[in-house]
Amino acid sequence: MNTRSQAIEGRHEWPRLAGATILVMAMSSTAVADEASDLANKLSGLRMEVETLSSDLDLKKEDHRARMRSLASQKAELEMDLQREELRLKQLRVTQGKQKEKVAKNEKRKSALAPALVEAARMIRRAIESGLPFKTQERLADIDALMRQLEDGTLSVPVVLSRLWSKVEDELRLARESGLYKQIVIIDGKEMLTDVARLGMFMLFFTTHEGEYGRAVSTATGWEYRLYVRDEDHEKVASLFDAFKKSIRSGYFELPFDRAVGAAP
Repeated sequence: MNTRSQAIEGRHEWPRLAGATILVMAMSSTAVADEASDLANKLSGLRMEVETLSSDLDLKKEDHRARMRSLASQKAELEMDLQREELRLKQLRVTQGKQKEKVAKNEKRKSALAPALVEAARMIRRAIESGLPFKTQERLADIDALMRQLEDGTLSVPVVLSRLWSKVEDELRLARESGLYKQIVIIDGKEMLTDVARLGMFMLFFTTHEGEYGRAVSTATGWEYRLYVRDEDHEKVASLFDAFKKSIRSGYFELPFDRAVGAAP
């Protein structure tokens, strides 16, 4: 009886078990489907990411190839520049060698020219000392300074030659020009600042602040400044100074040139 009852109960239980099994299988199928869908979505996302990365990689490869081509081109240009510079350097070395030879020759010529410069300076100096006593000390100081600079090497021979020639031109210009200046003269052993009228390097007249006039006279012992004693000589020299003050540089002037200076007629 018990066995039969159990069999009957088993028959009634089976449909319930089958339904439960079907329900479980349906739920499992739905879960699997959902999981498969998630996996598919993830796979699709990964595929898109891979494609994006692959595209980026291709772009970077192309950029790298372009950079490499640019670097290769720059390298070729630099190699060409290097070859040109090496050639230019060789040419410069050849030119430098020639210049050194030329400089050496010029130095020898300069050394040979230095004594001639010194002698020329001495000649100019003697001419200044014996010539009209117009700012003599200043003119001599310029020549002496040039010679000192030549001797101690401060100035090169060509520079000294150029400046010495300029001094010669200055002396020639003094001989051509006339003008009114201020200069210290020595009268009766006393130094006096006076106005002087220079006529080229031929005559030099002066006037003191007291209104006296005189002329530089060459003597056996050197130049002397002597005063005129005649009124008419004063007037003639005064007219010269007046003309110079009025910037009159041409015209007829009568000057006491032959008359003895410093003594009455």
